[in-house]
Amino acid sequence: MASSGSQLPEQIDENFLLCGICCERYKNPKILPCLHSFCEPCLGKLADEMGTITCPVCRRVHELTDNGVAGIQVNIFLNDLIALFEEQKSVNTSKKCDGCEQGDVTKHCTVCSFEFCSNCAMTHGKLPATKYHHLLGFDEYMAAKSANPASVQPPVYCNTHPEYQVKFYCDTCNMAICPMCTALDHSKPEHLYRCVKDAAKDFTKNLHVVIDKVKVKETEANNSKLKVQQIFESLEKCFQREEESLRKHIRQTIDEITRLVQENGKKLLTELKGVLDKRKVNLTAQLKELDIAENDLTSTREYVEKLVHYGNVSQLMSTKRRVDHQTEELLKVQTQVEPVESDYMKFQPYDDFCRGKSLGTMKFIPMVFKVDSVTPTVRVGDDITCSIRSANESNFNTEEVSHRVKVEAEMKTPDGNTQKVEVKDNENGTMTLKTRVDVEGKHELSVTVCKKPVEGSPVNIKVIAKKGLMCKFGEKGSEIGQFNSVQGITMIRNGDVLVAEHSNQRLQSLNVNGRHLKMFKFANINNFSPYDAAVSVNGNVFTTDTQNNEVVVCDENGELIRCFGNGKIQGSRGIAINPVNGRVYVVDNNAHCIHIYDQDGNHIKSFGSKGSQKGQFSYPYFVCIDNTGNVYVSDSGNHRIQVFNGDGQFLYTFGSRGSGDGQMNFPRGVAVGKDGHVYVADCHNHRIVKYESNGKFVCRIDEVSGGVNYPTGVCVTDDDRVIVGDYGNSCIKVFTQ
Repeated sequence: MASSGSQLPEQIDENFLLCGICCERYKNPKILPCLHSFCEPCLGKLADEMGTITCPVCRRVHELTDNGVAGIQVNIFLNDLIALFEEQKSVNTSKKCDGCEQGDVTKHCTVCSFEFCSNCAMTHGKLPATKYHHLLGFDEYMAAKSANPASVQPPVYCNTHPEYQVKFYCDTCNMAICPMCTALDHSKPEHLYRCVKDAAKDFTKNLHVVIDKVKVKETEANNSKLKVQQIFESLEKCFQREEESLRKHIRQTIDEITRLVQENGKKLLTELKGVLDKRKVNLTAQLKELDIAENDLTSTREYVEKLVHYGNVSQLMSTKRRVDHQTEELLKVQTQVEPVESDYMKFQPYDDFCRGKSLGTMKFIPMVFKVDSVTPTVRVGDDITCSIRSANESNFNTEEVSHRVKVEAEMKTPDGNTQKVEVKDNENGTMTLKTRVDVEGKHELSVTVCKKPVEGSPVNIKVIAKKGLMCKFGEKGSEIGQFNSVQGITMIRNGDVLVAEHSNQRLQSLNVNGRHLKMFKFANINNFSPYDAAVSVNGNVFTTDTQNNEVVVCDENGELIRCFGNGKIQGSRGIAINPVNGRVYVVDNNAHCIHIYDQDGNHIKSFGSKGSQKGQFSYPYFVCIDNTGNVYVSDSGNHRIQVFNGDGQFLYTFGSRGSGDGQMNFPRGVAVGKDGHVYVADCHNHRIVKYESNGKFVCRIDEVSGGVNYPTGVCVTDDDRVIVGDYGNSCIKVFTQ
């Protein structure tokens, strides 16, 4: 508050006493919980139907009591300050007694704020209702007001007991109370109260601390506001700077794009003019040739006509030889020809120059075709059907295709002949090509448009035999071309096969059509009983001998080189050579494991043991290895195929016992094709089954009728024929897929 009464109007801005709503001096000011004050009538206009009121300054929403605006606390401080302000403004004016309105003021009542003359003051002090009012001499009052305005403020009376002044403060209820309250509603020990002066003293100390903190926050808010203001002002400057930069870039980009458009347009025009000149040269040459031919034909015709009409017999026959020669040569001249060039030229604009840096493209033939949807492998007797489609099919004209595009196609067969290919215009930017093939082997399909090969031409198409059983050869016996106890079947380097016959104690080499080539027998090996064979890169043959439990190695002519594994192998079965590391993998049926040797016969390691867990075996039979070095083992007793890496580490397994898709029943032979597909001789299910490399079932290769009976060995040729050893029928069967 002000420190001197004379300076109070200067220290307190009169605007402090104006309502923020009506902008007039407060009328019964009410203070909201957010410490913002307004006239009671003004607040009444702000109250809504929900019993709330929104502060116009901070926009906080406050709940009203049942008394509405009347229940909001009166701002006593502002009320008294307004009165003090009014008194201070009239301090130098002459004042009359408030009682008699005649005598000079000599006394001031600090309770009711009335000023009296001496006589009225005596009467005021003796009245029952005012006998306790505090009267001061007017000069004394003015001095006290100047020194400490708060000391002469009127007392505050209790809201509950209006006749009693507030003397205490209840800390329990956090409210000012009168002596009557201490006896009735705020009695000890339930309530703790103290003198209001002591409470005000402590509260004043706390307020000073709070004020200091508020000042800090106020300073922070001001500093933040300055920063925001600086950014606001800087933003405008930044905008002006970047706007100018952007406008400059726009001008430069327009100039650059204009330059690129002009350059690209010039290039396209040059290309167009070049094609025009070239076509004109070619057409001019063709016109010249046709003109010469026409002149020769015309002059010869006219001469011969005159000769026939006017010449005599002697004259006619004397020129016969020359006429015959000339007419014979002229009749050989090709006169029914198509123009060597097309008149088609079209500019196809692009929608987005900036993306492709081009205005468009020049098209000099109606459509650019490419071969599409070609099946690389077909079977004998099937139709080869493929199509060619426009590479720019979104912008074609059917009429242009029909009249200006000449599509020709031909098929070259393996014997060197040319086969007719039917061309059908689908009138939608595509054309269908169709022909039938009757011989096996490599065919070549060539497609031209306007005498020029289309994209993707020529196309190589492999023609294979019909699907299913292609052929079978052999019968039970021990003669050449006969079989007994067929086991493993192996491909030799030249495409022939090697068949291991356990009971006939021999290896038989044949071609894929069943013609006998060679016999492998070893007279100096007692009871030689081959079960499976593998061929090394240099052509040496490695054979498992089940009777002697060893590996027999010979060259491609059948000359014995060495034997190894005797004493280590307990039950030799399948054998394979790893194309990655060159090692030899031997299946040991009785020991339930796989032995690994080098090609000199040195044992490297073994993996596997008896059991049904991953990496364990139950009477394994055959083994094969793919191009990456992964090892596939037919784990017959567990009715599955297990896959390992070249070091024998388990990778995965597939198959389970049963006869459904993906199931097996004592599998025997296993082979991997060049494309990674796995072929399994499902022995007791009497079938050959194809799987993907990850073990997913694909299909059955043979058919129920004319299938296999206890198949054992299996191998795959380079052209995907599957060769199977049919143990139950003592023959070899070849299937196509």
